[in-house]
Amino acid sequence: MSKCILIVDDDPVVVELVKHTLEAKGYDLTTAQNGIEALGELKKRTPDLILLDVQMPKMDGYTFMMEKSKIPAFAGVPVIVLTSLGKTEPMFKRHGVKAYLLKPVNTQELLDKIQAVVPA
Repeated sequence: MSKCILIVDDDPVVVELVKHTLEAKGYDLTTAQNGIEALGELKKRTPDLILLDVQMPKMDGYTFMMEKSKIPAFAGVPVIVLTSLGKTEPMFKRHGVKAYLLKPVNTQELLDKIQAVVPA
């Protein structure tokens, strides 16, 4: 069974690049454009991993992580942050983020981080 990954990012170019890369590796994907949509997606299906942007409209990545942490069923879902922001890593580490990648994301580095967090 393939691993399910939720991609949360408001940049359609980033979403398409990540989707193309991960679909080629057999991952099952779903997407959301902001934290509010992502919380809605979590109610439909619990992913094995969340790829999360920081700066998004309506609900940013920080707020999403705090809200996700309040729901016991989703608190343990690992997260990899993908962002163009500088060093926000310490804040996310407090909320259980497993890895942190700067955009533009190197696709091989992304695949390596995903494999380390949710091995096949």
